[in-house]
Amino acid sequence: MTPRARMIRWLLLLALSLVLLVFVIQQRQQRSADKDQEAVSVIASNSVALPALPRFVTGLESLPHSLQGADVPDGLQMDASGQLILSRALRDLFDFFLSAQGEEPIRVILTRIQAYIRNHHLSPQAETQALHILDEYVAYKKATQNLPDSSTGPHPDLAILRGRMNALQSLRKQYFEPDVLQAFFGEQEVYDQYTLTRMQIMQDNHLSPEAKASALSEALDTLPMQLRQSMQPQIQYESLQALTQDWKKRHGSAAQLRQIRENLVGAAAADRLDALDQAQSQFDGKVQQFMQQRTALMNNASLSPDERQNQVDQLRSSMFTAQEQIRVHAMEQEKATAPAASGAGAL
Repeated sequence: MTPRARMIRWLLLLALSLVLLVFVIQQRQQRSADKDQEAVSVIASNSVALPALPRFVTGLESLPHSLQGADVPDGLQMDASGQLILSRALRDLFDFFLSAQGEEPIRVILTRIQAYIRNHHLSPQAETQALHILDEYVAYKKATQNLPDSSTGPHPDLAILRGRMNALQSLRKQYFEPDVLQAFFGEQEVYDQYTLTRMQIMQDNHLSPEAKASALSEALDTLPMQLRQSMQPQIQYESLQALTQDWKKRHGSAAQLRQIRENLVGAAAADRLDALDQAQSQFDGKVQQFMQQRTALMNNASLSPDERQNQVDQLRSSMFTAQEQIRVHAMEQEKATAPAASGAGAL
């Protein structure tokens, strides 16, 4: 190849390289411009989707409708050294504001809670701790949404419920220090365990009603004293109702019913329940006797309607106290309307 030919070839290669270089530079500039435009679009989009947050001072300005007029839980307390007192009331405070989700965005609610904390004249360390725990609590609440659904319908599955409880306890340990965990959930976890134990006892078909009553009483004793005292009347009432129904289905004896009551509520309360049963039995006997005589009077053709009613009223007054007459009169009305209701149902 001649020197002239080599020179021409070299110049062609150089020109081609320059063209390629210009093309690459243009492509990079275009991609950079596209990214800048995309960033501007995202910023513009976010500015539309996320309006400026309100400026709260106390956190109580323009409260959502559901919170208006309600008392804010007193959960921001300090000890003598200026440390935040950890309590269930602090969790209740967070839940108070968080319950308004749906009425205002979560970011507004958090800004409201933060302002409420900062306006509460806490020491710097207590304020910092309260804000930190708030962040932990919100993160925990969000994490619970990823737990499997524990709905089991009208017949609870103990395995599913226990699995849910264990998952919650494990999750709490991930988000909270032990002292916060105890303050926020300690009592609740004890009650949750009691509830599962109670359900297990009630669903155990191998236990007699008397044995269930004894086991339920022992389970109740595991609750903290203050919680047990506040809930004991309602718990015992519900247990008595359920066990009495079980006893009836089994056609149990009076002695078995007495044992159920003693095991569940003690001998003294069982005595009072026996007395109530006796009084109810006597009342039922009088009602039955009254209804029979009332029927005879109402069917007496020799009496006018007014005379029949007067004699029924006199009979009622002679057999029952004023308080009992109210109940008996209601029974009469129920009996009088029963045929009409039955006929209507037949149609």
